[in-house]
Amino acid sequence: MTEDRILDLERAEGKKLAEEAVKLLLEKLGENVTMFDVAEYTSITEFYVNATGRSHSHVAALADELADNFQDRGIMPLRIEGKKGNSWILVDFGSLIVNIFDSEGRSFYSFDRLLPAESQVNIDYLIKIVDNKFNINKKD
Repeated sequence: MTEDRILDLERAEGKKLAEEAVKLLLEKLGENVTMFDVAEYTSITEFYVNATGRSHSHVAALADELADNFQDRGIMPLRIEGKKGNSWILVDFGSLIVNIFDSEGRSFYSFDRLLPAESQVNIDYLIKIVDNKFNINKKD
């Protein structure tokens, strides 16, 4: 396998992780979920997913659910930061970093604004998958 092919496979895995994180956050009623493909902008990660929880306990529950769900699939987080305050919790999977904020933290840090606008991924197809799973917005 050539190095380019290996990089392509790793990149596909990062995108799949990001998509799964988006779907899980939407299913658990995370708000304002966004996904950014930043591979060409930084060496820190390939994808960022950001979400807002309705309360500090919801922020913590979203982070726990994400970490537990991925661990059940054999994907261990490299680190989890911010569990003490529950205003902003970062879950780092290497090729994917998930930021879960409360509404005040999301406004204060404006993290989405710091990422290149052209790196934002349209997640409408993922929203539709979740809506269909739970029969949301279906026309009779």
